[in-house]
Order: sequence, then C-alpha cells, then structure tokens
Amino acid sequence: MNIPVSLWRTLGVVSLVLMLLPLVSQNAEFFVEDLTSETGGQISVNVRANGMSDLVGIQFSLSWDTEILEYRGVSNIILDGAVEENFNRTQIDSGRIGYLEVDSDLNGFDLEDSVLLFSLDFMPKNNNSATTAITFAQTPLKFSGMDVMNNRIDTITTDGTIVLEGTSSLRAFAGDPRFSVSPNPFTHFVKMKTSLNYGGPAVLEILDLSGQLISSRTINLSAGNNVTELQAQDFPGEGAYIIRLITDREQLHRKLILHTTD
Repeated sequence: MNIPVSLWRTLGVVSLVLMLLPLVSQNAEFFVEDLTSETGGQISVNVRANGMSDLVGIQFSLSWDTEILEYRGVSNIILDGAVEENFNRTQIDSGRIGYLEVDSDLNGFDLEDSVLLFSLDFMPKNNNSATTAITFAQTPLKFSGMDVMNNRIDTITTDGTIVLEGTSSLRAFAGDPRFSVSPNPFTHFVKMKTSLNYGGPAVLEILDLSGQLISSRTINLSAGNNVTELQAQDFPGEGAYIIRLITDREQLHRKLILHTTD
C-alpha cells in the first residue's frame, strides 16, 4: 500500500461519518481539464475543483487507457501534499489511481474555485493521433467527501478529453485499409468509405495541407461499411486537401486532390 496506516485510519473515520449522514445539495465540482497536445513528449493533465472552501475531506479515483497512455507520475500537488501520502497507486498497471485529501484541523481547505488539485503526467505510447479520456472511477477509492458541518457532499464530476495529434499521423494512416477515398483525384464528387468494427458519432473535417481547418460536420457511423459523399463545392478550390475522420477512439486521415474542369 502507498498510503500510511495512520492516514487510512483517518479516512476510515471520515468515511464512517459520511455513511451515517444524509446527502446535502450539490456544493462541489471536480473536473479533468481537456487537453490537446502533440505526441512525442510527456503530457500533463490537470485535475481541478470548484467548491473546495468548506470541505474537510475528499477522495476519488481516475482512470485512463493504458494502451494509449503510460503513467509517469503526479505533479503540482496542492496543500503540501505528496504522492506517498495522498495517492493510492496500487492499480497503476490497470490504469487507475486514487486521490485522498483530509484536513486534520477540520477547518476547511479554503481553496478558490478552479483550483488545481494536481496533474497526472503521461507519455503517449506511440506517435499516432488518438482521442482518449481521463475518467472518474470507483476504484481504488470510491468517491466520498465531507464538509465542515459534518455533512456528506453531493457533487458533479466531469471527465477530460485528451486529443493527441501525431507528428507522423498522415504516414501512419495513409495505408489504413479501413479508410479510403475514390476517385482520387476527383472532379465533381468523392466518396469516403469506412469499414470499422464499431459505430457512433464522428466528426468529418476538411483541412488544407498546412493543417488549417476548412470545414467540419458530424456524421453517424455504423459498425461495418459506410459511404459518405463529398461534393467539389465542399472545397474552396482546386488543389490538395486532407480529410480527417475523428471518432471517440481514433483519428483517420486521407490526402486527396481536386481537379476542376476548364
């Protein structure tokens, strides 16, 4: 275990009180900041809170996709905290970590809204583009909290979306058989074909070769084969473009060329 026995005993007392007291109206919010970053280097994901001024105890857990992110540590810990004292790291290999904070004086943390509680540091496992999330979990520590009046707190938790923009994304996805366009080059219209083993909403974007966004729209994909048609009028003029398909699991790219008629 990573958290000292004395702290666990304190938590046990706080948790027992929480179980015996009724919930009061919502007075706290915990959220993971969204982040967009290039791959190829370490990233830091911020965890923040609102309504911490009158709280004396809080615990919750966060999880991530271990296929995409490699845990590197915790930084920016508030209230002179330490990894060994405030974090349960027994499930790091499964992509989960627990956070615990207790005010031993029971006076309240007296923290401003949007305070940074801590940052989770990760290294993306490859250079491909991907979209993933840091989510609130029930293990290793189930959510609970208490205010200075010995009331359990009701709260809102909001997950964070992490967008990784791969420096080699075009090379990585150029040969992906699940995503193709034809005809290419095209004159009047082009058909985008996908063959994925999952479905759901996705965002279809048109970009120029510098990566500047030209347009975007939401489409719905079903598991299996899908065909979406783009017209020449969807593009600003003759030239080369990139179409990017963003799902909740990944990003797929294709380069295409529009030739206008004389």
